[in-house]
Amino acid sequence: MIAVRALGVDDLDAVASLERASQPQPWSDAALLVELVHDDAVVIGAFDDGALVGYVAVRRLVDECWILNIATHPSARRRGVAVRLMDEAVARGAVWASTSLWLEVREDNAGARALYERCGLAAVGRRPGYYPPLLPGPREAAILMRRAL
Repeated sequence: MIAVRALGVDDLDAVASLERASQPQPWSDAALLVELVHDDAVVIGAFDDGALVGYVAVRRLVDECWILNIATHPSARRRGVAVRLMDEAVARGAVWASTSLWLEVREDNAGARALYERCGLAAVGRRPGYYPPLLPGPREAAILMRRAL
């Protein structure tokens, strides 16, 4: 059973460890800390048997809710963790009275894009050269996705 709760500064080490295990270009501890303490942000963790297995960083920008980062530990993928975190992001947007939920995703990340579409987001734009390359080569485009709340 997946449990969720808002994370705080005391969770930084666990979040940073999860980030390094799950992302090809992980956020720095400093970037994670900013989201953990920001007045207009929340980081929600997903726990399985007491262990942090996923998190989503969500920020309020005026009347919009933005998912800045979402990560699921490789050992916990395909078990509904990301869907649960997406539901939590939508719920947070409702608490903030946001009119829409937004995110950017690597153009080539078909799995994540499919997940976001299942969660009600639709592609509404493209940002060429947004992401640094994962391998030597050109920068990768981001797909801008949105869902009304």
